[in-house]
Amino acid sequence: MKEILDFKPFVPSNDYDVSKSFYQHMGFKINWDDGEVCEVDTQFGYRFLLLPKNHNNYAHSLMLHFMVNSAQEWYEHFCSIGLTKKFDGTKVSEPNLMPWGLIVTHVWDPAGVLLHFAERPSEKK
Repeated sequence: MKEILDFKPFVPSNDYDVSKSFYQHMGFKINWDDGEVCEVDTQFGYRFLLLPKNHNNYAHSLMLHFMVNSAQEWYEHFCSIGLTKKFDGTKVSEPNLMPWGLIVTHVWDPAGVLLHFAERPSEKK
């Protein structure tokens, strides 16, 4: 049977060095970089490939979704490291319960890629 051995989306950047620094500042790791593309490791089992270009302004159409244990903890992390102060054009939203039932903290990277840090709310008893 055919199988897929790996899956990594390509993520565009407007400024390759700034985007690499942004993701490292978030706590992600650059596994390798050949100047044409680099592999960004989220440090929790997932990776993506960062490109030095933003073809047709693709970044503003791209969203990455991360399921996490606590959107609030990620929001606090982004605030504590000064993500929006260090990187022009970035934004971080407070966690918000979305109509589809997840609590989401949104982060916009320097190129405009929208990152969702989402959690399933626990049942209150």
